Amino acid sequence: MIIDLDQFETSEAVVGGVCIVGAGPAGITLALELAARGRDVILLESGGRSYEDATQALYHGEVIGQPNTDVGASRLRQFGGTSGHWTGLCAPLDPIDFEARAGVPHSGWPIGRADLDPYYETAQTYLELGPFRYDFADWKDRLPSPALPLDPALVETAIYQQSPPTRFAETYWDPIARNDRIRCILHANLVDILLVDDAVAHFEFASLGGHRLRVRAGAYVIACGGIENARILLNCRKQRPAGIGNEHDLVGRYFMDHLNCEVGAILFAEDDIDLALYDQVIDSDGAALQIGLKLPAATMRREGLLNNTAFLVPEYENAAFSDDFRGHGWVSFSTMVKAFSRGRIPDRFAENYCNAVEDAGSIAVGAYRHVMRRFVPAGRAIAAKLRQDAEQSPNPDSRVLLIDEQDPFGWRRIALDWRIQATDYDSLRRTHEAIGQAVGAAGLGRVQIGITDPPDLDLAYTGYHHMGTTRMHDSPRRGVVDRNCRLHSVNNLYMAGSSVFTTGGTANPTLTIVALAARLADHLATSVTAQLRI
Repeated sequence: MIIDLDQFETSEAVVGGVCIVGAGPAGITLALELAARGRDVILLESGGRSYEDATQALYHGEVIGQPNTDVGASRLRQFGGTSGHWTGLCAPLDPIDFEARAGVPHSGWPIGRADLDPYYETAQTYLELGPFRYDFADWKDRLPSPALPLDPALVETAIYQQSPPTRFAETYWDPIARNDRIRCILHANLVDILLVDDAVAHFEFASLGGHRLRVRAGAYVIACGGIENARILLNCRKQRPAGIGNEHDLVGRYFMDHLNCEVGAILFAEDDIDLALYDQVIDSDGAALQIGLKLPAATMRREGLLNNTAFLVPEYENAAFSDDFRGHGWVSFSTMVKAFSRGRIPDRFAENYCNAVEDAGSIAVGAYRHVMRRFVPAGRAIAAKLRQDAEQSPNPDSRVLLIDEQDPFGWRRIALDWRIQATDYDSLRRTHEAIGQAVGAAGLGRVQIGITDPPDLDLAYTGYHHMGTTRMHDSPRRGVVDRNCRLHSVNNLYMAGSSVFTTGGTANPTLTIVALAARLADHLATSVTAQLRI
């Protein structure tokens, strides 16, 4: 059942087993998984079925740290959440990502990769991916082209899978609407949390249209994204002056993103390098694969390096096959073209239109090159740039803060103080040096290092992957939530999504977000049965 709060009148509290705030990939997965286990769910979403300017404006805030990011356009406040504009690239976190690493301060999850593997299997289905296989050995004999002949003791082949990408608003609207155990309420903004002793008694919601709603449940989950999860806890100060869960000044800290950059290049020594495996999506055994290069875990442990997958962006003799036109204007142009091809108006149409107009020259170049590629050969690959979403180390000074400006509900807006450390770039430079050693040892050429020493701290852009602001740790002095995603200081309040990540790895976070949601559903359905009988 789907209800619009602006068309819903009741003076009574809505009561259910589990209350979930946020209908993005985490919230929708959690709701469907709980319903499948026989639990009644109330799923509340700030937005409607599609993009709305007034609702989206609730995300407005400031950037006061590293400038190559934003706090508004990178997120979508509507049913389906930011899956409405994600690119679909997926991989699980590596086992090393969960470890406490000597060279990475503040690292170490309280769970391991094996704890998530069964739920990764579930997440594959939600994201319309192929089989849960990410080891190169599982795919090697199924690939149409050979991998570069690099010593696997020096450099490994990384496997990612490509989701269509799954748009949760399109794919899961009907399953939510038809499910008798789920009541989904749109235009419902969380505006207050009432605590009694060390537990939530109820949540208060309001719409921009002035309607209000109270929800009581046995367990409560906030699944509103890596920035908004922290903002909600920090704004709830009536009963806990520092904010809920912020007894040790951890909420909002350890904000991480991936370092999105195209830096460094492999310069090939020979004319006949075959890069077909790296410059396109490979369809194999029911999966769409993308292939990159990464260092072995043993090397990362020994050298104290952060995780990184480098994808190769070939540069061919024929300039028509160069993708240097792909900037913000081209992304906006592509977004509009895809939307119109589906017979709908693009989200954020005015913003995308302005981006495209401002970058009209690059769009013209891109359109011309796409046409020419049908008629001319690419020629030989002369180089391959290294494109990556590199891991950022957890840093308590990188954080989400409240500012004095308020939204229409009287909640303070946020400032994002994203801080990248020089050691993060040093790790990436050393990773490229290690790749260069493997390339040289194989006689393929050499690697041109694109990171200076000291590094340019303005080198990377946001990956739009907001992580870490309600991090997971067994100790309440080092994390906001425990290994089951429950706040240490509130017995029945849980967080879902990438805000609970302790480290970010190099994998795009959506697959892990969905896996963690499936794991949380298992915990809520089996471990808090008594609470849910209200």
